[in-house]
Amino acid sequence: MSNEPEWRDANPSTENLPFKGRDVIMYIAGGLVIGILTIIGMRVRPVGLAFGVFALAFGITMIIRRRKINIKPALILAISGFLMLLANPRFGVVAGFAGYFLVVGAIGLVVFGIVKAVKLAWELGKLS
Repeated sequence: MSNEPEWRDANPSTENLPFKGRDVIMYIAGGLVIGILTIIGMRVRPVGLAFGVFALAFGITMIIRRRKINIKPALILAISGFLMLLANPRFGVVAGFAGYFLVVGAIGLVVFGIVKAVKLAWELGKLS
């Protein structure tokens, strides 16, 4: 039923809007989750290690599946899990850098999501 002419989008420039909206939500939600898990994980070490192992394992399994849509989120998740594992045992200087990169990455994801949301709103404003 979706291939019928009356169901097609009349404006071809709006065909990718669901994908762009999903990207905005993924970046903002992912940044918030990574930030919260980093703060909790660095305060309570066993929980942080569990978060790190889970994130690293899940990211690697997503990479192994080789779906084109999962590559960026899988890499972000695997790197975040690895950095969380490094940040928790307190390996001297490495732990400080790992925690720093996790927090900066989380803030960067949220900011990038907001920028994408503004661009999407700008595109929608130009279409109407």
